[in-house]
Amino acid sequence: MSSNSSFNSASVTSSDSADSTGRDGREGLDGLDGHGVALRELTRQKSRVKVPEVLFWVIAFATPLVLPRHDMMISEIAITALFALSLDLVLGYSGIVSLGHAAFFGLGVYGAALFAKFFIADPLVGLLICALLAGALGWICSFTVLRGTDLTRLMVTLGVALILLELANQMDWLTGGSD
Repeated sequence: MSSNSSFNSASVTSSDSADSTGRDGREGLDGLDGHGVALRELTRQKSRVKVPEVLFWVIAFATPLVLPRHDMMISEIAITALFALSLDLVLGYSGIVSLGHAAFFGLGVYGAALFAKFFIADPLVGLLICALLAGALGWICSFTVLRGTDLTRLMVTLGVALILLELANQMDWLTGGSD
């Protein structure tokens, strides 16, 4: 083993080190300083995808096909699951605490519904409109949210949610009001 290898030499067996010698006498596959052995070790690792996880997704996507009479309830469950995933993305991965997370979700849904009502009722176009509107609102709010501390982020997102709620209630000619 060479002392300049970039991997843990304890994880390689003696048969691996004998097989990893390249044509020029250095370690690794074709003289790549041990990277061939590291690549071989990576390919031996088990997959991160587990059977129960695949089974869950197969059942989730097959349910509307198997139970077509319950498609409205299945759609509500899917919408709630998407909301939970987006909340996990904001809180878990980016670390931004948001009290007005539903405002972005609501603006996108209202925009997609109004677009379907007045223009094109295609669900994929509605999904694109939803993403664009929520992204635009997020971009507008980001200038204030990213400058402040945690308390500022909480107040700005809560304020945006309350403003959009009141706009939806007051613009009953467009949104139907609070009904």
